[in-house]
Amino acid sequence: MPARPSRRLLLTAALTLPATALAGCGVRLEDDAPDIPFVPRREPIPGESALLAVLGALESSDVAHSAQRADLLHTALTDAQVPDTVLADAASPTSPAEVAAAFEASVRECGSGLLRLVGQLTATQRILSPIGAKAALWTDPGTGAWTAGAVAATALEATRATMYALEVVAGQQSTGAVAKAALTASQELRRLGIRQTTAAGDAVQPLALGYDRPDDVTGTAGRDWVIGSFIRLQAAYADCFARLDTDRDAALEVTQWMVTAEEISGTQFRQDVPTLYGDGKHQP
Repeated sequence: MPARPSRRLLLTAALTLPATALAGCGVRLEDDAPDIPFVPRREPIPGESALLAVLGALESSDVAHSAQRADLLHTALTDAQVPDTVLADAASPTSPAEVAAAFEASVRECGSGLLRLVGQLTATQRILSPIGAKAALWTDPGTGAWTAGAVAATALEATRATMYALEVVAGQQSTGAVAKAALTASQELRRLGIRQTTAAGDAVQPLALGYDRPDDVTGTAGRDWVIGSFIRLQAAYADCFARLDTDRDAALEVTQWMVTAEEISGTQFRQDVPTLYGDGKHQP
């Protein structure tokens, strides 16, 4: 006859069952939930405080498409298992300096899977929001070589391609506001390219002999080509984020490159305001 289980064994099994059942059902605890024996409290995701501050800033912003950007971040945080009650309590920082600090901290601290989105959100906020024009609120761009020099080299190649488009249009149109704006923009991009060359270090590639170009680069067609080139440039910069998980200073500098590219595009070559700069979609 089998031995009867001891009272101690039965009590231990009874206490262990809730924890096992909860873990098996994938229960997600709220931050302020009471402690349950044997069930660990939820650990915040990397950079959660900063990300919640960014979410609050986007939700309270009146900048174009801010609601859509807030939805993108909300969805990403939900997918990362941040509880709905936590997201509902997200609040914007109260000063411009705190808003800028939250965006920068989110780039530095977020998980790798969120880095591209957060980088694009930060660049977009800097481009469109009044706080973006306050240089004192943001970290100064770097001056040395990146540890991921190959990433900077990729960005440099995209910058060179856009310079090529500008120089072709300036040469074809020769006179007028578009030609002048194209030449000025090319010169300003060249200065950005110098910094990217330094960041790339030994990874810099030789200049390409030429780039793809449309048959017609005159008039409106030439202007549209340059606008598309700037949109592709922003997308190439945004592509860098996925490769900069281990160098967040560089990732933060990429947001500045995106801001600079939009400033250089000026009134002649500026794209329609997208939901996210760097999404690569050409305007209609």
